[in-house]
Amino acid sequence: MKFQELRKSLHWNKKKTGITVLCVCLLGAGSFYFTRRGTTRRNNTQASFVRTTVLKKTTLNNSISLTGTVESAAVSNVTTNQSLSVKSIPVQVGDWVKAGDIICVLDTEEIDKNIEKTLESLQESADQAKESLASAEENLTWAQSDADSAWNTMAEKETAMNSAKTAYESARSSVDAFQANVDQAQAAYQSLMEAENAALSQLNAAISTGECSGLEDTACAAGLNYQNAKQASKDAKAKAESAQQDLKTAQSAMNYDALAAAYTSAQTAYNSAVNAWNTARNQRDTWETKVTEAKEALEKASASDALDDLYEKRENCTLRAETAGKVTAINVTVGSMAGNNTTIATIQDTEALKISVTIPEYEIQNVELGMSAKITTDATEGEIEGTLTQISPVASSQNSTGFSAEVTVTTPDSGLYVGINATVEIIQSTVDNVFVVPIDAVGTNDQGEAVVFVKESSSGADAVFKEVSVTTGEENDYYIEISSSQLSEGMEVRSSADPEQAQVNMTEGNAQDLSNNAGVQFDMGGAMPSGEMPSGGGPGRNGGAPGGRGGNG
Repeated sequence: MKFQELRKSLHWNKKKTGITVLCVCLLGAGSFYFTRRGTTRRNNTQASFVRTTVLKKTTLNNSISLTGTVESAAVSNVTTNQSLSVKSIPVQVGDWVKAGDIICVLDTEEIDKNIEKTLESLQESADQAKESLASAEENLTWAQSDADSAWNTMAEKETAMNSAKTAYESARSSVDAFQANVDQAQAAYQSLMEAENAALSQLNAAISTGECSGLEDTACAAGLNYQNAKQASKDAKAKAESAQQDLKTAQSAMNYDALAAAYTSAQTAYNSAVNAWNTARNQRDTWETKVTEAKEALEKASASDALDDLYEKRENCTLRAETAGKVTAINVTVGSMAGNNTTIATIQDTEALKISVTIPEYEIQNVELGMSAKITTDATEGEIEGTLTQISPVASSQNSTGFSAEVTVTTPDSGLYVGINATVEIIQSTVDNVFVVPIDAVGTNDQGEAVVFVKESSSGADAVFKEVSVTTGEENDYYIEISSSQLSEGMEVRSSADPEQAQVNMTEGNAQDLSNNAGVQFDMGGAMPSGEMPSGGGPGRNGGAPGGRGGNG
């Protein structure tokens, strides 16, 4: 039969020292079967016993054990960037303060003097600005009055012009017919004058050729034509002159010339009024701009960036807590000088705690945010609850390669103090109400099945054990879950599948002492507190808590 796979053989070699120490340390939890051999003398009698584990349903935790320092999860510093002396400190180290409480007050005497001087200078500027504003507003009033007057005049002139235009256009429409007759008569006269001139040219040509002797030649056709054309032209001229006289008579009757002159005069007066209005309006707009500028100047004179800065500096002389918590440090005294960027006090919320740890790189794949944690310290009793709330995404190599992480304390009134060292056991997995045995108690038979050896009869070195096939489940560095229909509470299972490793030889005196202290059997299962991981499995790596994977030291 094979008793253990290679991994578990190596695992036993790594832990056998811790297991042996455990057997000595947990005498109060159980006892041992032993048998005496040799003589009856106390000093040289040899005793043998077989290490066994009494089965009992319990909880198995798979965890990683780390160490770290307790810190406040909410730390704030009260600082100042002003080089002023400290006037008062109304709190002491150890006081609990709320956000907004006054922590320190700096001396504002010099700032107050600068504020007073600045206010005096601003008042002078404000007075001057008020005078300029009053003058600008007065000129604007006059300019507005002139603009209103010019507007009214322009409106009057426009009305007069429109009236003159109406009268003129009415008279012009009445004489337009006469003008048309004049134009028509003039055109007819002009045409007949041209015909007369043409006839004269023809007559002169006829005289030159001898066809006619002159106007007195009654037989000359050219002479006759000329006489007719001349008479027609004369008649047309008379008609044109008559039409022109009729036009003048009509114009005179309608007072046309006077109306035309009145309209022209009204147009000129209106254009002058428009120009006057534009000048007055521009003057008003100019003074409106000056009033606006004077108001802005007055507003600027009433405040300044320099004054705002002084008020802000004075406000910042009262230093307040940004967060609630306990005052853990005050770095100044009354009368001392607070330099630029001085940390006046430190406030830490001692009710919101965390523990900074480093997760080894070989464990980083086995943890995740939200895992529960058990916290223990030398200054507190029992286990304190926590949660893994932060894991750095990059490895750090300040001490040893690992990932910085934070565990937030979730137990109210935990009793932890900021600055003390703590052991943190991060629970990676948990199974409840199961049988667990030391890893070395599980062997492998020839069929490749996992087996344990359950005690059937006898005791001591003569104890008889039978092989029981089991199914294994969760495990940690020291214990493994087993299950089988053949197992029940109270059964004794050999603590090592290898019978030689399970047997221990001691002198009778030491064995008798163990018997006197612990009765008859070594009950490792009985040493497991209800709801907790089995204890006594040996120390974790680098000083980690028993039952865990060890710590980072």
